[in-house]
Amino acid sequence: MEEDQYDIEKEYNELSKKYSLPDFETLTQDFDIEKLCEKETTFLAREIRRTINEKIAAYIHLFETLINPQSPPMFVFKILKNMTTEEKEQIQKFYKSLSRTQIQIMKLDTIYSEESEIFFIKETYKVWQEMKPKVNSLFESFETKFDKEDITNKTSYFD
Repeated sequence: MEEDQYDIEKEYNELSKKYSLPDFETLTQDFDIEKLCEKETTFLAREIRRTINEKIAAYIHLFETLINPQSPPMFVFKILKNMTTEEKEQIQKFYKSLSRTQIQIMKLDTIYSEESEIFFIKETYKVWQEMKPKVNSLFESFETKFDKEDITNKTSYFD
């Protein structure tokens, strides 16, 4: 383990003891916070929140593409074609939940408060733990349907 990483983990563990945060490894597994080891900061909670935001923003973008496709990659059309009503509703729920976090992030960017940052980290972690297995199941469903359909038997634009 590099010394920089040890220092950030030590700093995180101090915050964790003070505010009862999830352990460093668990948060790293879900939100890649270990990359903060490359960046020295006085405001660790804010940097963790920003790192969490990167993942949230990526999922929001993906769900937006599935809800309202505007020139999406070709594979998305195949997913959309095979999506059930229940899956569409689930995606809407995920999108709404993650969008709420985006609003909180914008609010947190206006006035710094370590306690507010910590509250966000803890709440978003809980939301993600509840959502994660459902999102994974949704992607497994897409994968299964994607693999089952034989695209060679379909006519294409060029046929």
